[in-house]
Amino acid sequence: MVVLFPALIFCVSLIHNAIVYEYQGKQTHSSISVFLMGGTAILGGGILEWFTWLANPIALVSCIRFLMETNAQNRIEPVLRIPKSNPKPRSHWLSLIAAAIAWSFSFWNEILAAESGSTGQILSFELGYWLWVLSFTALSIGINIYYLYFGRVLTKLESFSNGDDVIA
Repeated sequence: MVVLFPALIFCVSLIHNAIVYEYQGKQTHSSISVFLMGGTAILGGGILEWFTWLANPIALVSCIRFLMETNAQNRIEPVLRIPKSNPKPRSHWLSLIAAAIAWSFSFWNEILAAESGSTGQILSFELGYWLWVLSFTALSIGINIYYLYFGRVLTKLESFSNGDDVIA
């Protein structure tokens, strides 16, 4: 549920408009076009726009890492036949980074409008953008609440399974 709800919000965001800006008239970008073409912004000189778009793969890595970190299966290393521990929790930091990048774009006044380096004044952020930000914020909150409530329990259970004495 921690990953599913934000993923659903993200998918809904893709069917709405994301941003309206002024460049040779009023221009509107849909969320799906920004999502699909945002990774190529660096080719046109949009380094900061590309950096903002990087919130997408960072959030995806955060989701995958969270699912790996919370996998409760006991895995055995195939060659040495010893138990493999779950990876150290880092998804909460990645989700916070993705949310911070997404939110930071809301403070921009201009956006690269043409490959010539011309910028356009941002007139408004539309529903697609705010749903995109909400999805990353929900992911970050969900992962961090999960580790706040269950992180300590998992470390205690792991130390019990290793034979360590844990004083509560």
